[in-house]
Amino acid sequence: MTTLKEIERKNRLVEKDFGDITEILFKSFLINRTYKKISSLEKKEELVLNFTDFLEKYLEFDIVSSKQNKLSIINFIDKLNLQRELLEVEKGNINLTELKVVSKRFGKKAQSSFEKQ
Repeated sequence: MTTLKEIERKNRLVEKDFGDITEILFKSFLINRTYKKISSLEKKEELVLNFTDFLEKYLEFDIVSSKQNKLSIINFIDKLNLQRELLEVEKGNINLTELKVVSKRFGKKAQSSFEKQ
């Protein structure tokens, strides 16, 4: 039978756990400009929005005592908001690319219909 102390030992949070998660989150927030679907951008945008909300709640709870730490969090929130805006721009670029492809397709269909007549 597992004792409570053994369970606590196995589930203890250590700094490496946070480091690993931080690296994963960092990579998730990067914009790599190779998106083919708007749904991918929307998911990333939602992730950024939720993390921003989390940080804003963190500030609301007044857990951070140092003004410098609060300022760091606020500056990071500003950067995340800019990332979200860049994702919006990228979504517009994908729409534009899709429109160009569709217009070419319609143009070819229109030409072929005139050629047959």
